[in-house]
Amino acid sequence: MLKLVKRPKSPFYYARGTINGQRVEESTGTDNLREARRKLQDIERRILSADPVSEEAELTFAAALAIYRETKPKARFLDPLLSHFGARAVSEINNAAMREAAKKLYPDASDETIRRQLYTPVKAILNHAADEELCAPPRLKIKVQANRRTVFFKPEEVDAVLLSLNANPNAYLGPLVTFLIGQGSRMKETLTLDGRDVHLDDRLAILRLTKNGEERRVSLIPRVVAAMSNLPTIGEPGPVFRRLDGHPFKTDEAAGGQIKSAFRTAVKSAHLDERRYTPHVCRHTWATWFYAQTNDVRRLQVEGGWLSNEWQRYTKIGTPDLGRRVKRFGWDFSQKLGENLGERKADVI
Repeated sequence: MLKLVKRPKSPFYYARGTINGQRVEESTGTDNLREARRKLQDIERRILSADPVSEEAELTFAAALAIYRETKPKARFLDPLLSHFGARAVSEINNAAMREAAKKLYPDASDETIRRQLYTPVKAILNHAADEELCAPPRLKIKVQANRRTVFFKPEEVDAVLLSLNANPNAYLGPLVTFLIGQGSRMKETLTLDGRDVHLDDRLAILRLTKNGEERRVSLIPRVVAAMSNLPTIGEPGPVFRRLDGHPFKTDEAAGGQIKSAFRTAVKSAHLDERRYTPHVCRHTWATWFYAQTNDVRRLQVEGGWLSNEWQRYTKIGTPDLGRRVKRFGWDFSQKLGENLGERKADVI
């Protein structure tokens, strides 16, 4: 039968278990224990009284997710999917249903975020169920939006955000966000940057664990060098950016989740919309500023670590005036240390 359980990061009780041979994991939609018990009985009655149907129709998304979670207990982005699809039959999850989910769960997100946090996990869950011969393989395609919005900071806004972060008890946060803005690296790439791979005198750093499996050397701009100059982890083994307790950040969280709370507070203190300005906007900001100042597509692509044509979106936004204004605020991308091409590491995941 079913029992009530709580899941991390969700206030609601969930009905979990097996009934009539059917795996169930379904949100009750309430955090009240008495109400959840009533909902649990309703769920049990609904399943027990259901007419026999095909095996695929009986398989709910919640059940497929529970099976998938057994093999991938650390999989990310699953809770919003469970809340949205819940008891919906997997046979009903088609492209129309996915577009509806994207509008509800990620209304202002980029295609890349929707792909990473919606399409990729849903397809993984359904493919796993198909491998178990519980449903047909999914046929889902993300529809690329023609006009995506690229959000980026103005230089005075960055200064206001950094003013708050530099006052945070965690002295790594200000330099961390300065690095994100000044070098354009992804969050995981930055949080796994080893102190021994940072050479301030030579103004370079080597990103080893990158998204596309290539080591990447980046030319540290003067403002980043200044921000990192007092970090005790420079030249030492282990991540250069740490939590308040000195331990490394977890790198299996959603992009930016490691500093989300402090970043949100800093954005609010700068009188900006915390829903619009997330940690990933730092990468958009770097790319926009970088090209506006250098007009160098090759360096933009290489230093940003893109193997796709994603970098092209940033060549249509910034202006030379923006590039000059950014430089006046101390963000100088004009000096380079040769090409930042790294060596592909096939075994990096």
